[in-house]
Amino acid sequence: MGHEYLSRSSGILAVAALAAFLSLLNNSRRSRSSLVTQLPGPPAPSWLYGNMLQFVFPSIYGEFEFEWQKKYGSLYKIKGLFGEDRLMISDPVALQYIINNRAFIRAPSQLQMGKLVFGEGSVYCAEGEDHRRLRAALSPGFSPNVIRGFVPIFSDVVQRIVQEWDCLCSPDKPALVNVCDMLDHATLDVISETALGSPLNTVANPDHPLAQSHLNVLSTALSRSKIDIFSEAILPYIPTFMLRQGVRLPTAAFRALQRFRSVTNNMGSQLMQEKAEAHKAGVNQDNDMLSILIKGVFGQRKTKMTPNELAEQIRVILLGGQDTSADALAWCLYELAKDPEYQWKLRVEIEHFKGLSSSEGRPMEYDAMPLLNAFLKETLRVYSAAPYLDRIASEDLVIPLADGITTTSGERISCLPVRKGQFIAVAIASYHRLEALWGPDADEFKPSRWLDGDPCKGQALGPYAHLLTFVGGHRVCAGWRFAVLEMQAMLTELVVNFSFALSTGDAQQYTGAGYCQYIGAGYLQDI
Repeated sequence: MGHEYLSRSSGILAVAALAAFLSLLNNSRRSRSSLVTQLPGPPAPSWLYGNMLQFVFPSIYGEFEFEWQKKYGSLYKIKGLFGEDRLMISDPVALQYIINNRAFIRAPSQLQMGKLVFGEGSVYCAEGEDHRRLRAALSPGFSPNVIRGFVPIFSDVVQRIVQEWDCLCSPDKPALVNVCDMLDHATLDVISETALGSPLNTVANPDHPLAQSHLNVLSTALSRSKIDIFSEAILPYIPTFMLRQGVRLPTAAFRALQRFRSVTNNMGSQLMQEKAEAHKAGVNQDNDMLSILIKGVFGQRKTKMTPNELAEQIRVILLGGQDTSADALAWCLYELAKDPEYQWKLRVEIEHFKGLSSSEGRPMEYDAMPLLNAFLKETLRVYSAAPYLDRIASEDLVIPLADGITTTSGERISCLPVRKGQFIAVAIASYHRLEALWGPDADEFKPSRWLDGDPCKGQALGPYAHLLTFVGGHRVCAGWRFAVLEMQAMLTELVVNFSFALSTGDAQQYTGAGYCQYIGAGYLQDI
């Protein structure tokens, strides 16, 4: 029976691979009459992979991409599989048009992967009216007032890290720690308590089923190989009902996915039951995002959200709200470890504001701290959570350009017509390094650029600091305010309690490990 199933699955994949191959060839032929083929771009090392290995698997992210931008500008083409033309766009006017136009949709491979990981009814996969409905139900849970109420949770969770690291080191004994691992668990604790109303302590209990399944899925997703490029090309041509069967294939990736879906499905059912019982008991449930979401969906359609629907949204919130914050905080600590002087100045600023808060009996004013916010903005600029987004034109469109471009035939164009089906990379990391916007030192990590006002010389695209870290338009990250406040609150406590330095290996390449030294109140007095 197992061999029969695997044989049938292999046959499905072979047929899908052939369909993908023929479709890509057809797309390539169709684009040859358009201006896309006349755009400049790097030569492809191979017809089979095009430039995709350079783009997706550089030794350091941007190794090729950032050089391409300097050579070819903010709009150029690269080659995908089988000679397909793909657009790389960091032109701010073009990006504004793309992220605000619903005719540019998720690439089919992203959509299919979203169905596998989150579910077909998730806000990630939704388009059109379904997307508007789910976003409207989610938005109240991310309002400024609700988010400010989560500060005690942020503070409580970061104190768990302080306690764990306090056991490892002292003022006289620095310790080598993997900051990434602890931040992964801490941000998972934050999102599970604030979003789901389900307090966990995976910092102290890393073997919790949710932590194991969640982090295993993330680890599997990040372990990509050459074959994944072909898999992504095949995915759009596999019908959804076949995808559901494919999840049962006995591979490490699918086993991790099965486990994650099983844990979150059970969590969805349990949370629904708990919230129903709390409602009967007259308990106020408007203090977590999930309760607000359930209430919002009911208000829209007058029907209850099912456990399966809830589980799909849980998966989006968990994966979208945990890994990105953990990564950003890890990069913050890495950059602070490289710059002891800025680290010291930031610590002094934090102590000053903590003292004001304590003496005046009011909450910390995180937004009023110039060094802290300059540092966070620069981290989010240089280390984008998603360095690029895949989009596809769902119809024939014309993309406006900021300054125009000269094609390889010598023609000067101020806009670019694209055909239905054209793949586009919204090059976020490249946009954040455009010298025309950020200055000749755009490649440098330089927090001071934010201390004298807004350093960006263009119009705002994203919701925060002109950055596209949280994207923009109708798919802007609903939790961007949540993420910023979470990072502000957690970073202040880590910096005021510990000093950070690079380990030997980190001087060459960031590995996630660094020296963490505890600083007691008395020790701070001596700095």
